[in-house]
Amino acid sequence: MSPRHHPPADLLAAYSSGALAPGFALVVSAHLEGCAACRARVGSYEAASGAALSDLPEAGVEADALSRVMARLDQAPRVAPPVDARPLIERLPLKPRRWVAPGVWTAAVDTPHDPNDRVYLLSVAPGMPTARHEHSGAEFCTVLKGAYRDDLGTFGAGDFAAVEGAFNHQPVVVSEEACVCLFATEGRLRPQGLIGRLAFAFADV
Repeated sequence: MSPRHHPPADLLAAYSSGALAPGFALVVSAHLEGCAACRARVGSYEAASGAALSDLPEAGVEADALSRVMARLDQAPRVAPPVDARPLIERLPLKPRRWVAPGVWTAAVDTPHDPNDRVYLLSVAPGMPTARHEHSGAEFCTVLKGAYRDDLGTFGAGDFAAVEGAFNHQPVVVSEEACVCLFATEGRLRPQGLIGRLAFAFADV
């Protein structure tokens, strides 16, 4: 996997500092899993933050603080939990799929997020378009499988896309396999046309 579309530097900096909302951070982490260049950039931001901490004035601590911390570490389990090597798409805590059209399904991701946001997987069959829609807020997307094309370009596995409100588009799957994407959106999407409104209402996006 060699992603061609990446989060901008300011977004990666926000991710490294923990400033992103959890659902949006999950979508960025999905991109990082397949992008060594962005992982390195996040690492450099985290190192810079650590260096900045060393310049802060020292804080007073109790005399036995170290011994109490060490005692707590001694009580902690020493066996590291097993590493889950499955692809991210298989590790996500998904709610049941909702089929919204032949070849199209969504599944909400059961992860902490703002109740006004949506975090979900969308799978669209080869050659199919989604309903044309407009955004009411920010949207992050990482492609987990397949590829789609819209007004911003063509996005394949590992690629990241972000749009703001008032952006109107109709992605079309251009891969020979289904395109599966992880999304986080602020608010609800505004579909155009009766069929789109019905599909989006059923999909709860």
